[in-house]
Amino acid sequence: MPLKFRLRGLAETFVDNIQCCNCGHDGGDDGDQAFKTEHTRVTYAGIIVVIECEICGHVFVPDNQRRGVINSGKLRNAVEKDSKNTGQPIFQGVDAVKLEVERINAEIGRNIH
Repeated sequence: MPLKFRLRGLAETFVDNIQCCNCGHDGGDDGDQAFKTEHTRVTYAGIIVVIECEICGHVFVPDNQRRGVINSGKLRNAVEKDSKNTGQPIFQGVDAVKLEVERINAEIGRNIH
């Protein structure tokens, strides 16, 4: 089952299919079972979908996602406003998000607190 993430008038991202690159879980019959997307990030480059496999706990950025930015100026303003309000860092694009995902996996794997 494809996933769709949309910020109306700003950006949208589609993920056609999901498969964990660690354990191979494919989401079952519906295609999205036992996956969480709470680590997904909104960046200047659009919505970067980040998926956590509930089977093995691995966090990853699917390579097959299709991102689109509808209004780059308004998206940039929304990202900056959100960062100011939440204190969360601004991620420039997919490479920065992938680096954050590596950090998350390292913390999970080593039980770093």
